[in-house]
Amino acid sequence: FLQSMGLAGMGGAAFPTHVKVASGPARTLIINGAECEPWITCDDRLMREHPGEIVAGALDLAAAVHADEVVIAIEENKPEAIAAMRQAAEASSVTVVAIPTIYPAGGEKQLIARLTGIEVPYGRLSAEFGVLVFNVGTARAAHRAIHRGEPLIERVVTLTGAATNPGNRWVRIGHPIAELIDEMRPTPDV
Repeated sequence: FLQSMGLAGMGGAAFPTHVKVASGPARTLIINGAECEPWITCDDRLMREHPGEIVAGALDLAAAVHADEVVIAIEENKPEAIAAMRQAAEASSVTVVAIPTIYPAGGEKQLIARLTGIEVPYGRLSAEFGVLVFNVGTARAAHRAIHRGEPLIERVVTLTGAATNPGNRWVRIGHPIAELIDEMRPTPDV
């Protein structure tokens, strides 16, 4: 089903979600709310604005991979996102943890090591060690696919840098990057 909905990892690698789910079971499911770069804020906004859908999607993914434990990890410099996610997770078995804001906190293997103590060696997959990691955007997309029949057709992206109109935008998959660059109105680097 997830394949027919076009779900792919929203953390950057765009790995097919159905393939990762099929690599389970996993004892621990980690939902990654740590941005992969210091200037990116799209996951932060997503967690503040859609925490319930992210928690519901985390539980959907946990059921699919038979996880015993679900942890949502968020960098400690995102207090509003942490508060929103903790409130959304209150009545569930999901644990929300604040992690140090240290680049690259959002790297999958670094996050697994920090949260579980498991070191996933180069060339090996985390599923071999009973751990799977999905981005918060992937969890939300899974929830919307499963409960609303909504395929993955858009994502939130951060437009940042030397510009007069930076920010986060909902963008359809396949939207021309040149139009986004024009929309953020770049300014010359000084």
